[in-house]
This record gives sequence, structure tokens and C-alpha cells, in this order.
Amino acid sequence: MERLLSNLLSNSVKYTPKGGSVIVSARIDETPGWVRLVVEDTGYGIPPENLPHIFDRFYRVRNAQTNAAQGLGLGLYICKELVTRQGGQIWATSAQGQGAVFSFTLPVFSLSNLIAPAIRNKRRKGSPITLVVTEIGSQTGWLSGEVRAQQFHGIRDLLQRCLHSDLDVLLPKMGSARAVELFFIVAITDGIGGEAITKRIREQLDGWEHFKDAGLTFSTAYRSLEAIKQNAHESLDSFLERIAGKIQKLIDEEISLRMVEND
Repeated sequence: MERLLSNLLSNSVKYTPKGGSVIVSARIDETPGWVRLVVEDTGYGIPPENLPHIFDRFYRVRNAQTNAAQGLGLGLYICKELVTRQGGQIWATSAQGQGAVFSFTLPVFSLSNLIAPAIRNKRRKGSPITLVVTEIGSQTGWLSGEVRAQQFHGIRDLLQRCLHSDLDVLLPKMGSARAVELFFIVAITDGIGGEAITKRIREQLDGWEHFKDAGLTFSTAYRSLEAIKQNAHESLDSFLERIAGKIQKLIDEEISLRMVEND
């Protein structure tokens, strides 16, 4: 499936407006389950002092030739909202006079398919399910979208090492809570198992020197669902969709809670 998707995304599209060109390309990201799309232009570029703010609401960059601000300052802000609401990341790089490169990632996955291997052997017994939530913040604010993305990948690697069972699944990014990054683990276990996972995560993050040096903060906790049993005439696909719906509801609640806190 991933090879097929990679072939479909391998071609780039070139658009040539007046005064330059724009190339749009897409590929499978380094992180499994993600697609990265890249938009490159050959314009005047973005001054370094403007680059950290271009996704801010109503922020406008002045034209290098006329020194006049253009647009309403909403286009890139809306792009960021659309990408982050789907769980992706967006960032930009630029060398003045050489154009700009805008990159963003989007998830390609099904929650029910991700949890299927862990659920398959436990569905009749109706084992409890626990959602482990790890929140990562920055004491001084994220330096840039690119740095934030790098930290995100490093923390995912660490969290993956905290999983000691094939019944634990580290999910792809499920949404944005603006100032913080949220990581979700679905574990086929009860509250005792959830406490054991959160303890391992705390120990790993407390002992990670890079984490401290980067000025990052964290909290981790868990929420458990009651055991969900498969009905007598319910197909496995329907059962998985029902469980995925309950997990997604918990995830949405966690994201909404942080959105309110950060407003």
C-alpha cells in the first residue's frame, strides 16, 4: 500500500504564474503513516525576521520591491489551521532572493486498522482499553515549525521505546493543541497497566538530557475505557469501528481541553 501511494505521489506539478514559477510535490514522509507535501516558489523570498511570524493571523510581509504590505494576512494562517486540525505540521524555509519552500505533513491512516492487531485476539473477552496522553510544551516557545517537528520525531522515538507489548499502539499525530504537542498511546490494558506505561514515560523523559537542554516540559496521564465486548452477530470491522469511535471521542476531548486552556 505504501509503495503504491509513493508511486502516486512521485510526480510533481509545476505552475508558472507571471514573474516566477511554483512547484508542488508530495512524497511519503520519513515517519510511517504520513505524507509530506512541498510547495516551492522562485520569488523574492522571505526576510529572516519575518519567517517566524508568517503563519500568524493578520501578519503581512512587505513586498521587497514596493515595500508595501500585500493581502489580508489570512492565507497562511488559514493554511496552518487546516493542516493542524488534521493533525499535521506546517513550516517554511527561505533564502532571500531565492524563493521560499513551504512544507506540510498530513496523516494517512485508519484508527480502526491501527488498533486491529491488538484488539483481534482480545475482542471476545472484552479487555479494557487505556488511552495514555503525553503533553509536551516549551518553556520559551517553539523556535520554529521546523524545530518543533524535529522535537516531535525525537519524542515519538522515545515513547515508542516505552511500549513493552504488542498490545500497545503509539498513534500518529491526532490533532493540534496549539502551544503543546500531544502524543496518544492506545493500550489494551486496565488502569494498572496505564500507570505502568506513564511511569516508564516519566522516567525516560526525566533522564533525557536533550529534553532538559531544549527547555521542554511534559505531563503524562491515562484514561481508561470500560471493557468493550463484541456482540454476537457483530462483524470484526464493525466492532473495530465502534472501539475506534470511543477512542476518538477521548482524543477529541483531550485536544479540546487544551485548546480552551491555551485560548
